[in-house]
Amino acid sequence: MGVEKPAKRTPVTPEQVFLALGTAWQLLTGSPPDRKVLHILHAQSALETGHWRSIMNFNLGGAKKHGDNDWCYFTTTERLPHKAADQLIASAKPGEVTVLKQDDTFKTVKVSGKQSMNCFASWDDLDTAAKDHLALLFRRFPAAVEAAKKGDATGYVRELKKRGYFTASEEEYTKIVNSIARRYTRELQGVQLPGVIML
Repeated sequence: MGVEKPAKRTPVTPEQVFLALGTAWQLLTGSPPDRKVLHILHAQSALETGHWRSIMNFNLGGAKKHGDNDWCYFTTTERLPHKAADQLIASAKPGEVTVLKQDDTFKTVKVSGKQSMNCFASWDDLDTAAKDHLALLFRRFPAAVEAAKKGDATGYVRELKKRGYFTASEEEYTKIVNSIARRYTRELQGVQLPGVIML
């Protein structure tokens, strides 16, 4: 049974996340990952955490509280369709949800207080977080993982969207994930993944 933890920034480097995801993949699957799948998973994590500068409690993917995980609350910004944003505003206490901007389809809102929209899974270390992050993707988003295995970042994002991983525009999310994946494929090309001894 999880417990509420205080929210704290836990910044990590792109290389640390890449290595943690690679190790977690091997522990969960028993075989080393292809680098192309790691670059896609890594890119999506970068998008969700401001390139890990804004990461809180080692939450690599903006995962909400689930299962027996510990959790924490922190102020977040969400881009929601109008109807979902209006429902959130109506259910919150005054001042806990503020509209920052809006267009014809979406409202960008700042969410504070204690509510489901800003109740996030929490971890005490990067390695455990990486393993749980991948386990969640394998369990709830298997079609997305299969697309990532093929090096298909667009298909990965499409499958995440279908299963409700994010509420933002699929087109924008895809563009950013593809761009980040290309960047870190170049920047991390010399990083060697460690071998994991399976007992």
